[in-house]
Amino acid sequence: MKVDRYTIQAGCSSCGGKSLIFKTNRPIAKTDVVGLVALGFVEALNFTQAGILYVDNSDLIVTGPIGSDRPQVKCKIGDCEQKVNDFEVLLQQLG
Repeated sequence: MKVDRYTIQAGCSSCGGKSLIFKTNRPIAKTDVVGLVALGFVEALNFTQAGILYVDNSDLIVTGPIGSDRPQVKCKIGDCEQKVNDFEVLLQQLG
């Protein structure tokens, strides 16, 4: 899967919070959720059943509508640039 990354301001501008949106060349499918779970993410099953992507691990939270090509990534830790880079590679490997 081809992936482009965009950084947006999250919350108040004075907080310094940032969120990332990945633009993929195809919609995120339920099979991608299964793939992320196999790679160590934890699925919030009630969200998946409602058609919403919500997976997380110790470092990241990934959200968005299933069927969208723009999953959003938020960091649970302060400096997570390498974790986000690793996640981008995971998305590319999902095909």
